[in-house]
Amino acid sequence: MPKVSVIIPTYNCSSWLLEAIDSIFNQTFKDYELIVVDDGSTDDTQSRVKAIEDKGLQYFYKESAGLASARNFGIAKATGDFIAFLDCDLAKSTKTQI
Repeated sequence: MPKVSVIIPTYNCSSWLLEAIDSIFNQTFKDYELIVVDDGSTDDTQSRVKAIEDKGLQYFYKESAGLASARNFGIAKATGDFIAFLDCDLAKSTKTQI
């Protein structure tokens, strides 16, 4: 069982999602599972995530029901002692402010 379950809810943020995933993979702390919950994206999110070959990455697609629903779905799949959320559009919002 991992110590931390990192949950990334996403909706049509495929270009920023890969940056968010890479930021987790580049951490020195490695006792985690990474759960990506795709809340009904219509862009290329699914193909981009499925191209990543990492056993610690779990990808789930669900019908769009909003951020809270995606987070709750991720919590239900989590097996870690602790939960951490990372919004995939953080890079997007940071870059648009520059």
